[in-house]
Amino acid sequence: AETGAPALVGEAEVEQPTSAYFFTGQGSQEQGMGMDLYESSAVAREVWDRADKHFINNYGFSIVDIVKNNPKELTIHFGGPRGNAIRENYISMMFESLDESGNVKSEKIFKTITEKSEFFTFKSPTGLLSATQFTQPALTLMEKASFEDMKSKGLVATDSPFAGHS
Repeated sequence: AETGAPALVGEAEVEQPTSAYFFTGQGSQEQGMGMDLYESSAVAREVWDRADKHFINNYGFSIVDIVKNNPKELTIHFGGPRGNAIRENYISMMFESLDESGNVKSEKIFKTITEKSEFFTFKSPTGLLSATQFTQPALTLMEKASFEDMKSKGLVATDSPFAGHS
């Protein structure tokens, strides 16, 4: 006879299907990207703010400001002890390439910045967010902030594969 009482009560743990995470590359940036999550998620905001502090202290600019406002130019001043340290960080930035003989050669990224430089101005007619040196960290931060927000909500399996562009 039907009594309406449950015949069986149970609990099951179901494994999530494997999810892969793909991160975008240069060309997908846009002004304000990730700022909605910055405003709504303490976890995402902490990722952005920690990186922003690093960029301000070491390179004299706010990556959050660049994402929010996408200025067409930005001047970094090298005055005082802090400015001297920032200038030295730019001077020491190098990249490696191969010469015609296949030998590795190192070159300065910012060839015009010297010990006597008082400032350096970044310029981009479409906004600094489209300049590689700002695009790459901004995209990485947006994706890291989104990922950490999902992870904090228990939405990321520990054995998930990853891939990215750029």
